[in-house]
Amino acid sequence: MAEISKHMFESTCRDLHCSEILHPWDRSCWSSSIQTYKDSFIGSARFYAVIHLVQNAIRGKKVLEKNELIKAGEYYIRSTILGALISGTCVSLSCFLRFLIGRKINYYTYLMIPNMINGVFILLEPPSRRGLIINLFSNLVIEYWLRSLQRSGYISLGTSKQMLLFSLGSALLFYLMRLEGEKKNRTPLLWLFTPEKVRRKTDDTNNVCPHDGPCLQYIFKGSAKYFSAGLAFTFAKTILPKLRTPLKALSSIRGRHFSMALFFGSYIGIYRAVICFLCRKRGYDSALYALPAGYAAGLSFLFKPNLGFAIAALTGAFKIYSTTLYEKKILPEKLQLPLIMYCICQGILFHTRFMHPDVCPSYVFNLMKSVTNGRSDKIYKRLLEILKIASV
Repeated sequence: MAEISKHMFESTCRDLHCSEILHPWDRSCWSSSIQTYKDSFIGSARFYAVIHLVQNAIRGKKVLEKNELIKAGEYYIRSTILGALISGTCVSLSCFLRFLIGRKINYYTYLMIPNMINGVFILLEPPSRRGLIINLFSNLVIEYWLRSLQRSGYISLGTSKQMLLFSLGSALLFYLMRLEGEKKNRTPLLWLFTPEKVRRKTDDTNNVCPHDGPCLQYIFKGSAKYFSAGLAFTFAKTILPKLRTPLKALSSIRGRHFSMALFFGSYIGIYRAVICFLCRKRGYDSALYALPAGYAAGLSFLFKPNLGFAIAALTGAFKIYSTTLYEKKILPEKLQLPLIMYCICQGILFHTRFMHPDVCPSYVFNLMKSVTNGRSDKIYKRLLEILKIASV
């Protein structure tokens, strides 16, 4: 997929009617919006069903409590509305901006600015989930920038360098998370799991490890739990869409479909094994043990090399550090930095999906296609057709 430059876009699309490249299924902005919002709600409901299913599965039996089930249902509805409004208003806002600037389509008013504006809908999510989504989008923007630099030849990021980045990030992240262990309200993070808090010497127990029961049971139980979660997530993506033909769905399973499960399971297993070893060796627990444990756990990256994971580890550590800055009043609470960051990141990513698809993170492709129920692909296909005709 080729890059679409500003000059190419504006020289070809500037004077086009919005129905040509925004809603080709209907010339009218008003009537086309009915179909857009309908597909947005359907796509959003399907997309977030899988996301919330996996997130709740990781929480275990706790989610089966009545209050937790009600909360899970409420959060799912909020996420569905969020996705539908962002997807639906994108086209509406772009049409409106075209009207404001004299019925002209600008390179930036096409997708970037509309998706920065509708980013305020993130406020529909509860604060605990809002932070996770903001963190995810920040990671994706950094991944896009790194891919752009790699494409231009400024940097080179092979699997070994990505693993080193992931290992360092995991070490810092787990260390900061264990330091936060004594806090009543911990920083919400979009990460694989939350490590146990440091066991103090004053605790009335002979166990020096941060868990109860035998170490081997603790290690294998954690590995099995997250291996299952990784497997469930992969199968939800590969098998659920093919449930109408069960035999075909089962026959499509390959060895690569277990890579996510192996990554999750080994990551938690290695971390816990190193923590227990150091606790037994030294005779006490310490937050510092998370540094070598997190670094060693980075070896699991070989099962599922992904630049996004490597970036997420470092940005997660930065988020905990930024929380400390807010607590110490170094950053003013009135400054809505997370909201501003999300709006900017969303605009950049959705713009990148169309204009720089070769360096756009794969998650953004899947997100836009799923939440729009395939409408984004139709718009992009139409845009390419217009550019191809103009180049002849």
